[in-house]
Amino acid sequence: MKKILILTVTAGNGHNACANGMKAKLEKLPGVEVKIIDLLKEYSTKLNVWTADKGYNIAVSRLLPLYNAFYKHYKKAEPDKRYSCTTQDLVVSTLDGLLKEILIFQPDVIYSTHFYGAIAVTDLKLMFNLPCKTIVSNLDYVNSPFWEAGIGIDYFVIPNEDFIAECEWEGYNRAQLLPMGLPVDSRTMEVVDKKEARRQLGLAEDVFTIMIMFGGGHWGGGYKIFKQVIKSLKGRKAQVIMINGRNKESFKKIENTKFDENIKVLNVGFTRDVPLYLSAADLILNKFGGTSVTEMINKGLPMLITENAPMQEIYNLVYMKEKGVAMSFKTMKELDERLNFLIDNPKVLNQMAEKTKALKRDTLNELSQFMVNQPKADYKELLSQKIDFKNLKRDIRKKLRLADKQEKTKIRLKRQGVKV
Repeated sequence: MKKILILTVTAGNGHNACANGMKAKLEKLPGVEVKIIDLLKEYSTKLNVWTADKGYNIAVSRLLPLYNAFYKHYKKAEPDKRYSCTTQDLVVSTLDGLLKEILIFQPDVIYSTHFYGAIAVTDLKLMFNLPCKTIVSNLDYVNSPFWEAGIGIDYFVIPNEDFIAECEWEGYNRAQLLPMGLPVDSRTMEVVDKKEARRQLGLAEDVFTIMIMFGGGHWGGGYKIFKQVIKSLKGRKAQVIMINGRNKESFKKIENTKFDENIKVLNVGFTRDVPLYLSAADLILNKFGGTSVTEMINKGLPMLITENAPMQEIYNLVYMKEKGVAMSFKTMKELDERLNFLIDNPKVLNQMAEKTKALKRDTLNELSQFMVNQPKADYKELLSQKIDFKNLKRDIRKKLRLADKQEKTKIRLKRQGVKV
């Protein structure tokens, strides 16, 4: 029996969705036992749990300029500050509970969908020889702040080879890097005929179809964009799929709205069938979280994306625009112009769709197989140690302070031309 412990953090939906998707995939394989732990909910304080989820959502929905300013500030931080970065206190609060879980469950692999998991493993390894393999996925097309603090993991799963140099600058070595992609819903890899998808959804087979999806992440701009799309489509025959997610207010407003007879609106609340809706679309308007981006890429969809977004999504957008698979807009006027340009230029849309193929990865299958192929872990040595759980956090903080001093010494010596 191969045991795999999956660590997630509730900060938006992407981390949990990928964790649950990986669990479902692994459990279909023979001889695999899987357990998911929400790192903060299980082992940290209520304040830290609130900060990671609700606090994050408030920051990106109501305090976006401030959030982005902090993001840019910490993104510029030198990697040698990895052991004293601001997120260390939050991660240390989980370590006694996590270590107890490891000793009880005795996983052969620890896999995390959040950088907190990478940092937690790195911190524990300052004191203990963990016998299991440790693997963490980046769920964005950028290394967000604090990834530099997770260099103690065995493997770092990154979007593709383009991100190797950045990871090496942050302190990872090449052998740790697995350019496998983002582990999103495997159904997005399925090839579904566009006309068949539209038939299943009750849509016309041969009418241009736009999908709008802004329901997640407590982001309130979806309905405003929907209204502008309807306005921009005036005089055209089109179909609009509006995915509201858990935004009930937006769903109700659209339900009570009458539309021009040339425009058919498919108004959807929360759904687990996003891959089917993606298969039916010619173009998607969305925010740009890494998992959503990957789902759209896997379905070969051209993307029209708002620039009013958290900083990590801006990085995702910049990267995808460079790859030629996305366009963006800042204002409603720009949305109108870009949308009508793309509708009137099907060759451009086709070129954008074609370019998504180079970015497509079958990550869930490849990564799950990689995990189950890891060796069994032997916990005899770790179990034989007398661990002082009462003072564990204090002792790890001491190790972090020592590691921080050593890191700064290395940097000083390097600047003096001394090989270290």
